[in-house]
Amino acid sequence: MEQPHDYYERKWKPLTVTINALKRLLSSTVTQSQPLPFLPDELIREILLRLPARSLRRLRRVCSSWKTLISSSQFAKDHLQHSTAADPSLSGPRVAYHYHCHYEFGDFSLRSLVENPSKPTEVVLFKERRHHALIGSCNGLLCLVDVVGINTYVRLWNPCTGLLTTQYVERGKFLSVFGFGYDHVNDKYKLLVLVNHKGNHTPRIYRFCRNSSNRAIQGIPLSSIMGDRKGVFVPGTATLNWVCQHDTLEYLVLSLDLVKETFSEFFLPFSVPDDKTLIFPRLSVLRNCLAYCFNHEKTHWFVWIMKEYGVPKSWTKLAIIPALLCLSNYHFRPLYIWGNNILVADASTIVLYNLDNGSFEFPELKPTPSIGLSVFVYQESLVSPPYPGLPSSSFS
Repeated sequence: MEQPHDYYERKWKPLTVTINALKRLLSSTVTQSQPLPFLPDELIREILLRLPARSLRRLRRVCSSWKTLISSSQFAKDHLQHSTAADPSLSGPRVAYHYHCHYEFGDFSLRSLVENPSKPTEVVLFKERRHHALIGSCNGLLCLVDVVGINTYVRLWNPCTGLLTTQYVERGKFLSVFGFGYDHVNDKYKLLVLVNHKGNHTPRIYRFCRNSSNRAIQGIPLSSIMGDRKGVFVPGTATLNWVCQHDTLEYLVLSLDLVKETFSEFFLPFSVPDDKTLIFPRLSVLRNCLAYCFNHEKTHWFVWIMKEYGVPKSWTKLAIIPALLCLSNYHFRPLYIWGNNILVADASTIVLYNLDNGSFEFPELKPTPSIGLSVFVYQESLVSPPYPGLPSSSFS
């Protein structure tokens, strides 16, 4: 692999992790008048895999071979896998939100929020995309829906790299979007929608790929889904999940397998006595596991995680969080666990709950955002949306 011989002569802003780390690695064997010693390609790759996505964007300028490596799709996948399994400070998790009433769309650093809750965390506003509805996220990509006239478009956008792909979905038909996720077996991003054409409601799965396609699915009990109907994507399982309720009044998890494109159901935990009230059930993802929370008589929130996906016996109680008057019971949702803190969002507030001492912190965001109901934690990545920059292609 080509070595950056003029590395020390370049005058760019230092990188906290990257440049200084490489300098320390080589300081014992090189001077400014000497070229860098040879490093095996495998070692260079392993070093780069451990760096944040934003730093890697800048390191593409070091030399042509680094640019080729960092820009490759396989490196992007390997980097995402490594960063999500490593310390969260390297994976760069951020919180994206969209508030449709104010057409406000932005994000902020989760690390800054947790490590310095008393210091205002900067909110980055995406003004050029504020009219897009935020549907979901996975692999560092945000799924956005945009209606232009009678046409509906779905856009996959990587905020870290700026790459965007746009695909035309439907013309003149009313759409309800039920979820966005990734089929890792077939390497395809998929979208579940309910198409209403002249009163006929048809669930369809749309696939993002060069030869785009869609398929109708019959017999799905979408009418039994509760809440905002946005499916929760669980990484590594290729599934979208919802809370549903049938005639028995019992709550279940409705699961869509994005690989087989089939549905199944499994039980939620039996978590309160029969004579108590269980309200506002919600799903989320915590520690890469499916999580379930519900309000008990408007006094406490119970949070459970499913350690083995699809196995009801693996439901484990994680926390009992007091219901504060300043938090909306209906829109309460745990978003992420960092250390001993759970990041919780409702319709207007971001809160940190300490699992050890039961305390709350209310971090300050600047400018103060209107959080709304569409809030997702995403990992910054180098993953490109399918065929970015190509003309929109219609689903056949």
